[in-house]
Formats: sequence, structure tokens, C-alpha cells
Amino acid sequence: MVARVTYSLPAFTGKEIGLPTLLPPEKQTPLCEADEFAGEINASSLIQESDYAPYKPKCDVLLVNATAYSPGGKPMGRWPVGFRFGNAIEKYLQVTGPRLYKQPLSALGGYVLGEPAACTSVPVCYELAFGGPNLEAEASILNAYAETKEPTETAQAQARASRQLMDELPARYQANPIGCGRGIKSIDRTRQSLARIKTASVPRQQQTQGQIEQKPLLAPQIEQFKNPYRGQRDYPVVGFGPIGRWWSPRMRLAGTHDTRWKQTQWPKSPLDHDYRYWNCAPEDQQIDYPQGGEEIVLAHLTRQSAMEGRADRLILPKQDLQLLVRLNVGVLMFAPMHIDTLIIDFKANTLSVVRRATVSAKTQVRQLELGTWPAGTAMELDEADRQNALAHVREREGRG
Repeated sequence: MVARVTYSLPAFTGKEIGLPTLLPPEKQTPLCEADEFAGEINASSLIQESDYAPYKPKCDVLLVNATAYSPGGKPMGRWPVGFRFGNAIEKYLQVTGPRLYKQPLSALGGYVLGEPAACTSVPVCYELAFGGPNLEAEASILNAYAETKEPTETAQAQARASRQLMDELPARYQANPIGCGRGIKSIDRTRQSLARIKTASVPRQQQTQGQIEQKPLLAPQIEQFKNPYRGQRDYPVVGFGPIGRWWSPRMRLAGTHDTRWKQTQWPKSPLDHDYRYWNCAPEDQQIDYPQGGEEIVLAHLTRQSAMEGRADRLILPKQDLQLLVRLNVGVLMFAPMHIDTLIIDFKANTLSVVRRATVSAKTQVRQLELGTWPAGTAMELDEADRQNALAHVREREGRG
């Protein structure tokens, strides 16, 4: 059983700790049925995953659609941003203004990392974190050329060149395949080759510099706290949002999906499946199930507070949502509805709280009821419960 309750974030005034407001029924966010992305599927940051996970051993605390705002609203090249959740999480990153890799004539074939440009806001997304090379857009264009049905000699030449270039595309960094900073030389070479393929159908006399202009070579802007990115070949992937289920930090937990699994276990999970796979937050944002009442502190994550040099503070609401389980044998029991996902969405200005209860199919459940009951509430058996209990007693007496 899974349930989602959504609140609007409080108006952060700095005068007191904010308490999120429960949204009315018509504005409640429905359960997320499929993974949601900021842009292209599997080629952009994940905003939220489907709520239909079988079990999460920890609670994911996620900040999505987040933007880091500079202190005082002043243009800066680098500044910190972070949040605290109760006593369980205290996490800081640092962001930089836009920065590029360039290839000056004096670099002798190499690429030089430029200094960050001053700015006042930076999206905190995995596209701007270390990783890549992100050539999804280029691969899509190449695929379109490769599959052309046009019979012209030029079109077929473009198709052959595109297929060859697709075979030469560099492998992606599985810890963050949509990031930047890795494979700069491969990105530049691929884009130059693609530009030549594109212009092959344009008469030489009509070609312009704009038609073959290359995209900038982006460098990471999301950095590990107190560890600036200086062009390292190996660097941490950092962020506040969910990690893709196909990225290496989670894939190593998925288990072995081979022929033996398909023959002996499918559709069940592999025997070596680790249920931590279903937790999508960065590892340092996975915590024991919260109870409500914890304080959340946000630093440089809202424009007005950053301008005024203060942090935003709010309280995670408490809600005694429980699952009443009626068994076929006439027994009643409560199953705890653990909070296993918290999503602060800065674009929607909401806090979503996802609760989940896991009940074994072997318990022979007759009915599930979701609701709130005061502590110590005595539950009465309904008529079906009484009949089932009586039948169970008679069956045991008959055996005796």
C-alpha cells in the first residue's frame, strides 16, 4: 500500500519556522505512475520516480527543480548551497558560474578549463555535475540520418557516415551519463564530424560559419563542497535530486539478471537483489524513516532568503496515517505506513510525503483500510470478520 500527501511550502519570512499547509483534495498530487524527467526521457535529470516501488529500506529526501541563489544577489563566481534535515542530514555543495573548455592555439591539441563567469543563480541539476560525455542530442540526429529512406547519393553518404560515427561514440560515464566535464576531446570531435555530415547536403558556396558553429564545451558547475573542480579526470558526482535507476550507484544493487534468473526466478527479483536499489536519493540523503516534526533548513535555495542573507526553516508535518489489515481468519492488525520518500519541489512550491506499508501475500488479507485512528483505539470485528473467525474456530475444533 502506498499513499502520497502533498503540502504547499510555507511563505519564508525569516520571522518564524514555517509549517507546510495541507493542500485541498482537488489539488493533491496523485501518485507518480511513471518516472518523470526534466526534459528528454533518460537524457535529462530525473524529477521523481514512480511511487510503485515494492519496498524502500530507507527514506529518500529529495530536493528537485532546485536553484542555488548567490548571497545578497551579487554576481559571484562560486558560492555554497545546502540543506539540513533534522539530525540526519547536513549537506553542502558549491556551485560556480558558467565555465567552458576551450582550445587555444597555444594548447597544442589540448583543452583549457576557463574560470567561472560571475552570475546570481545556478540550476542544481545533474546536467551541470561531473559526468558525461552527454551526446544524446547528437546521437538522436545521427540516428535520423542513418535511417533515412532518401535514395539520393548525398543522403546515402550521410547515412553511411552517421552509422560509422555512431559506432565510434564514446562510452558514457555510468555514474552520471548526462553530466559534463568528461570526454571533452570526444565531444568536440563528434560535433565537428556531425557538422560536416549536416553540411554535406548544402552547396559549398551557400555554407556559412553559422551552419557549422560548434556548441560550447561545458565544464561542471556543481562541485563537491570545498573541493573545486579543476579539470580532474575523476571527480565526485554531486547533487540533491534522484539518481537514475540505470546509473551505476543503483545498478550494482539490482542483482544478476541473466539466463539462469530468467529460467528460475522471473518475474521475481534475482536472489542477489538488494532492496536499496529502490532508494533513488544520493546515499547521503537516505535516512531512517522520519516520524514528522523534524526541522528542515534550506540555505541559498530561495531567491528572497539569499538576498536577505538568511536560511529558510520549516517543519515536516506529522500525520498518523495507518493501514488497518483485516485477515481472512478474522484477525485485525495495523501495519505501519512508513515515510519513505520526501520531495521538496521548488518549481511547484510543494512538499510531497510518500508513505508505504508492505504486507505479505501469505497473510491471506481480506481487506485493507487506510486512515487515521487515535492511539489505543479499539477496533470492532465486522460481520465478515466474525464469520471468518467462527469458521476458523470450528475448523480447529473439528481437527481436535
